[in-house]
Amino acid sequence: MGHSYTLGEIASRVGGTVAGDAGRKVDGVQPLDLAGPEHLSFLAHPKYRSAAVSSRAGAILVRAADRVPDRDLIVVDNPYTALAAALGLFHPPGRPQPGISAHAVVAESASLGPDVSIGPFVVVGGGSVVGEGVVLMPGVVLGDQVEVGRDTVLHPGVVVYARCVIGARVVIHAGSVVGSDGFGFGEEEGGRAKIPQVGIVRIEDDVEIGACTTIDRATFGATVIARGSRIDNLVQIAHNVAIGAGSVLVAQTGIAGSTRLGRSVIMAGQSGAGGHLSIGDRAVIGARAAVLQDVEPGAFVLGYPATDHRAWKKTQVALARLPDLLHRVGRIEAALGAAGEGPTAGAKRAPKSGAARRRHRARRAGSSGSRARRGRRRTN
Repeated sequence: MGHSYTLGEIASRVGGTVAGDAGRKVDGVQPLDLAGPEHLSFLAHPKYRSAAVSSRAGAILVRAADRVPDRDLIVVDNPYTALAAALGLFHPPGRPQPGISAHAVVAESASLGPDVSIGPFVVVGGGSVVGEGVVLMPGVVLGDQVEVGRDTVLHPGVVVYARCVIGARVVIHAGSVVGSDGFGFGEEEGGRAKIPQVGIVRIEDDVEIGACTTIDRATFGATVIARGSRIDNLVQIAHNVAIGAGSVLVAQTGIAGSTRLGRSVIMAGQSGAGGHLSIGDRAVIGARAAVLQDVEPGAFVLGYPATDHRAWKKTQVALARLPDLLHRVGRIEAALGAAGEGPTAGAKRAPKSGAARRRHRARRAGSSGSRARRGRRRTN
């Protein structure tokens, strides 16, 4: 069993106030449906209020407007951010012991700060600088002249190409690649000539990058991920892109070369942006939206091509009505045609194919024979 804390201790950690028994102890955090009397839980959205009322949780993180009667509560401004602080209290991040594995390969010209942890099969290239408290987990590769700031953690299999710069307190998860060549080719007779990518990637402080994300080096200058950005798994960032401070890129987002994102931009899952565009501060790009032109600051866009979210929603409503509208138009056209009016009335028919002409002649011949037989019967 882990350490237990009183509600008063937790409240001071998360910046809240206790409504109820401040001396009550809890020893973990669980969601409302799984929590027992020994757990702290959280109510992050009013739609879960009924679940909070019926929950067995010993205490609940809530907003003042969402108080639950007859329960021990910790009242906070934002239960979700308070949850993050509470989880950090009960589950402090573990760090490997400082030291260098005997199976690591570290160039003699590399510089290692104090208290670094370098795992098995790590490679640190010549002239690289690894700051104080950095953790390089097994299989990490740093090319020549890479800089890694203090307290950064690179998870297994991360590759950082030569001369790239990573700031302090950065976290990069397993399998991500920083600084591979940008996708630059010039057309020439008989093929495409590769354009050397001679720039770098610069990742500023306090950035977190998910697993299997790729960030290409610049053709010239730097591809930049600004301070405090959050990048999910499986994101592609092309050469010379600039990501503004505090931006969020969700899984499978793709950004083409030289596009610039302002501060606190959000790009939702599977969204994309073409090259050489500007996306303004605090803009939101909805899931699967494709940005093909500049986006104004504060805009919220959806769809393909991305457009204002209100216009896109109106379009979706209209599209849902389209089959019924087509059916109604067809009925109107048929009625007008039968009355000898409308665009089809009196229109010259398209010529029939050879097979259609033969079938028509056969039907006429059969009809003529039937009329002749009926005429003979009447004569007799």
